[in-house]
Amino acid sequence: MTTTKRGRGRPKGAPNKPKMELVTERINLPNGADVYEILCQANIVAETDVPTAVNGLKIFNDRNAAVSKVLRWLFDSNINSTLPEGETPFKKNDAPDSSLTETALRFEFKKFQYFVTEQIPVARRETMWIEMLEGMHPKEAQMIDLIKDKKNPFPNLTKEIASEAFPEIQV
Repeated sequence: MTTTKRGRGRPKGAPNKPKMELVTERINLPNGADVYEILCQANIVAETDVPTAVNGLKIFNDRNAAVSKVLRWLFDSNINSTLPEGETPFKKNDAPDSSLTETALRFEFKKFQYFVTEQIPVARRETMWIEMLEGMHPKEAQMIDLIKDKKNPFPNLTKEIASEAFPEIQV
C-alpha cells in the first residue's frame, strides 16, 4: 500500500488568501452606511476608477468621520497600536443587521486615541477594545481588528489613494 504525500499549505504561486470576506457587488450606499460598507465600495471602485474612489471617500467621510480615522490608523506610519498583536478573542455580535447593533465605528472612533497610546492601564485598554468589538457588527469588528495590526483587508485601497483623499495621513 502506497500513500501519497500531501502538500502543506498553499502551493507556490497561488494567490494570497484574502484576509476577510468583502462585499463584491457595487451598490448605492445609504447616508448612514458603516465604515466597512464604505471601504468595501471604495475598494470595488478603486479597481477601475481611482479618482471616483477618492471622491467617494471624501464624501462619505463628511457623513461618517470614522472613515478617515480608520484609514489613518491603517496607513499612517506614525500611528502604532498598543494592543496585543493577532486576532482578538471576543464574542461576535449576533445582530442580523448593522443598524441593530449596540454601537458602530462611527460612534466609537473617538476611543482610538486610547488604543495607540499608553494613557490608560493595559487591562483597561484591552477591556475597552473587546467591549467595542463586541458591540459592533461582526464584519466591522473583524475589519478594525485587522487594521490595528496594520493588515489591509482591502487590496485596492492603497496608501496613495488614502493620502490623496485625506492629506493629513502621513505615508
